[in-house]
Amino acid sequence: MSNSSAQYFLASGNPAAAGTEQSAFSAALPNQDRASLTLDLLHGLTASSAGTPEEQAHDLFLQAKKKSRERKLGDAIYLLCKALELDGNSRVIHSTLGELYEVTGQPEKAILSHINAWKIEPHNSKCLSHIGSYLMRVGQDEEAINYFEAALKFDADNQIAFARMNHLKKRRCDWSDFGKTKKRLKILSESKQYVDPFSCLTMTDDPGVQKKFSLRAAKASCVKEDDLQAQPPRGQNGKIRIGYFSSDYRDHATMHLFGRQLELHDRGRFEIYIYDYGDMNEHEGRKRAERAADVYRQVSGHSNESIVSAAREDGLDIAVDLKGYTQGSRFNLFDQRLAPVQVSYLGYPGTTGVKTMDYMVADTVTIPPKLRKYYTEKILYMPECYQANDDLRKPAGTLPTRASAGLPEDAVVFCSFNAPYKVSPQEFDIWMKLLTQVPDSVLWFYAPLPETQVNILKEAESRGVSKQRIVFAGYAGQEEHLARMQLADIFLDTFNVNAHTTASDALWAGVPVVTKAGKQFAARVAASLLTNVGVPELITPTFEKYQSLALKLARDPEYLADVKKRVKQGISTGPLFDTATFTRNFETLMEKTLERYNAGLQPDHISLA
Repeated sequence: MSNSSAQYFLASGNPAAAGTEQSAFSAALPNQDRASLTLDLLHGLTASSAGTPEEQAHDLFLQAKKKSRERKLGDAIYLLCKALELDGNSRVIHSTLGELYEVTGQPEKAILSHINAWKIEPHNSKCLSHIGSYLMRVGQDEEAINYFEAALKFDADNQIAFARMNHLKKRRCDWSDFGKTKKRLKILSESKQYVDPFSCLTMTDDPGVQKKFSLRAAKASCVKEDDLQAQPPRGQNGKIRIGYFSSDYRDHATMHLFGRQLELHDRGRFEIYIYDYGDMNEHEGRKRAERAADVYRQVSGHSNESIVSAAREDGLDIAVDLKGYTQGSRFNLFDQRLAPVQVSYLGYPGTTGVKTMDYMVADTVTIPPKLRKYYTEKILYMPECYQANDDLRKPAGTLPTRASAGLPEDAVVFCSFNAPYKVSPQEFDIWMKLLTQVPDSVLWFYAPLPETQVNILKEAESRGVSKQRIVFAGYAGQEEHLARMQLADIFLDTFNVNAHTTASDALWAGVPVVTKAGKQFAARVAASLLTNVGVPELITPTFEKYQSLALKLARDPEYLADVKKRVKQGISTGPLFDTATFTRNFETLMEKTLERYNAGLQPDHISLA
């Protein structure tokens, strides 16, 4: 029967007989069975009663895999659940269901599925890796490391387990696997396995390798590709609507940089929408974002479809992702195109690999034209630094003393306030050499975890440096951190992933930042900051020149004082903390992207120069 014939048949029934026919239908098929049948039809289930339960379950599994390839993930999950009713002892079905729960943002259900799979095959490396990944996501690092190590014990080629274990160990400055990184990285880059791009940023300074990882991640996490239909010209007869998407509207580096820009947007030309998919909180950063927005939407717990629908109903012209592959991201929202123009900005220092991400905000230092081939987005070039900064930042009212921070009064204080995972033996070797070359100097090292402190002291002593030469600093709020930064003499940057917000903090406090410019975006951020403060001589091209420059600053008090003076001048008169001009330039770039869209042109690199 054709669809049209079926519709005619249903529409032409005798109303008088409807009650009798409905009773007969109910008697033949009870309510529970009717509901089950409706769901089966809805999700495209074509189960057969032929074969053993295991064979029927396998048939459903194959149907689910097909639905998954079609990105019909809800249908795939339903079919897998039905398959488990027939064969609850299938490790593959449990594992596949767990992976789909992860992709669709249901972590609690995902971990239960992975545990069920592990119970069936306790020596299966993938099962152990899945459990470790969940523990990593919820901050249980030590237990996660144990699961990743067990996964590698049963399968030494489990590259995902290695990459994630390596990242967690780096948080503690446990470099026991550092010698294996180069070999593992080669295997990872040549394989087709998915790994977290963020976990791999510190493993190498190679934008080509990072692009490979991002492309794989984008493909693996794409729930649904759904482009907007052709839209009429936008932003011409009214204000341009920009939507910012993030989970970091809180006491977070993104808001420390970006909060002032939100406040300074020109409300005569723009309407600002915020989509906050982080947990509701009372942090000043979130309150500041809410006050600055024309429309603030708290969408934590909402499905992707719900958020996409809200963004489209809001009529956004430009959707901006502030997260990329950082923790808590839902960047696969952008696969379904939230707005005619989509932009990656500030949160992730690399390409997203997402087909529908049109642009990435950068500058000519972080992405010079010769390196654009490593980014899938077209580049929006800010005329100065790509990084927003807050011209209203201020230190705590009471400035600490060196004595209160455990620092020597009259000796050189080198500092590293980067997150510990960015530090490798390459940097640490140089830092320990500097301590041996500069008498009485100390390294002021950010290490909030006791395990990190223990490991760093062991590494120092193994290089012949007394543990008394290392002074640890813990977490501090933004204002307290800006106050204590002024006690340092020289900030020593990390290599593969530079200081970003932390470098801006140091420069604002008048502390010179010694950096080595690399190739990938993450390794060129400090160079961009220093260029815009007017002290490009603090940018070095090699490890040797990095060490010699830091040594010159430490040994030559007059030179150090001159550099500090010029850093402070660059902060007060240069472009880095001119937030109003930065915001106007950013807005102009946004307008130009929309002009191209309205003219029917494809995205292209845009510069204001």
